[in-house]
Amino acid sequence: MAADVDDFLATMVAPSRPVAVARALALVRERYGFEPEVSRLTGERDENFRLSAPGGATYVLKIANPAERPAETDFQTAALLHIEAADPALPCPRVLRDRSGGAYVRFTDEGGAERSARVLTFLPGRLLGAAQRSQRQRAACGGLGARLALALRTFGHPAAERKIVWDLRHAGHMRPLLDALPRFPFRPDAARLIERLAPRIDLELPRLRHQVVHNDLNPLNILVDPSDESRVTGVIDFGDMTRTALIADVAVAAAELIPMDCRDPAQARDAVLDVARAYHERVPLLPAELALLPALAAARLLMTVVIHEWHVQRNPASVHYQALEEDFMRTRLDIAAALLLEELRL
Repeated sequence: MAADVDDFLATMVAPSRPVAVARALALVRERYGFEPEVSRLTGERDENFRLSAPGGATYVLKIANPAERPAETDFQTAALLHIEAADPALPCPRVLRDRSGGAYVRFTDEGGAERSARVLTFLPGRLLGAAQRSQRQRAACGGLGARLALALRTFGHPAAERKIVWDLRHAGHMRPLLDALPRFPFRPDAARLIERLAPRIDLELPRLRHQVVHNDLNPLNILVDPSDESRVTGVIDFGDMTRTALIADVAVAAAELIPMDCRDPAQARDAVLDVARAYHERVPLLPAELALLPALAAARLLMTVVIHEWHVQRNPASVHYQALEEDFMRTRLDIAAALLLEELRL
C-alpha cells in the first residue's frame, strides 16, 4: 500500500492499543474521584470500558488511540457539549467533568504513549443491530438523524475538516485498499463500482451543503426501546464525525439500515427511501442532494465491505471485525450496483 494511503488511514484504521482494566480503574479514581466496577467493551480504534459507579450510575470510559490527535478528541467532546446546549432532550451521551472541571484528561499509558480519555454517560436501550427491523424503525432513525444534524448545524471546530476513511467524499481511496486485499473474492465487481462512483462523487459532492455530521448512524450506534423496537432511544459513538456533505449523513444511515438479509434491490431502495423521507420531513433535502443519494448509499455499501475486509486481513488479531460471508459481500455489491441505476422520488 502506498505511503500516502497509509498516512490517510493511520488514525482511522490503527489497531487498538490495550489498556489494562486496573489502569482504567486507577485513571477514573485519580481523575474523576469515584471507584466503579470496570468491564471492557469492544472498539474499532479506542479502548472502551463500562463503569458501574456506586449508587447505580453507569458511564463509558473512552480512551483514544495514541494515533488520534488531541484536537480530534476535543472535536468529539465539544460536539457533545454543543448538542447538549442546542437540543438538551436529544438522546446522546453527556460528558462527565473531571475533578478539575475538564471535559477530558490526558495521561500516559503503560507503554509511555500520551493519550486522551473521557467519561460519558451510558445510554440504556438495545442496539438496533440486535432488534427486529421495520419501516417505522427506519423512519424513526431518519427523523432522529435529521434532528441531530439540526443540532450540529451551527457547530464548528478546528479539527472538523479532518480526513477520515469513512467519509464518502473519499470513496476513491477504496482503489488502493482493494489493491491491498489479495484474497478479496469480488475484486472486478468492486473495482468497477469504484470507477463508476468516484468520479461522480468527486464532481458533485463539493457543490452540495456541508456541515459537521455524525457520519456513522449504523445499527451498532443506534439504540431502541426493548419493549418497542420501532422506537429509537439514543445515538452513540461520534468517532467518525466530520464536516462533509449533509446528504452523506443521510446516505450512511440509509445504506446501513438496509436489512442484513436483504437480497432484493427493490426492497433495498424502499429501505433507503424510508430513511430519506423521514429525514426530509425535518430537514428538506434539495434536488441535487436527492439526485446523488443513490450513488452515495452505493458507495457506503461498497466501503463497508472493502474497509471491513481490509481490517480483517490487516489486523487479524482484532476482535472488533469478523470475516464477512462471501454471499453477504456478493449481495451487498449487487445492491450497490442496482442503486446506481435508481432515481429516488420522495
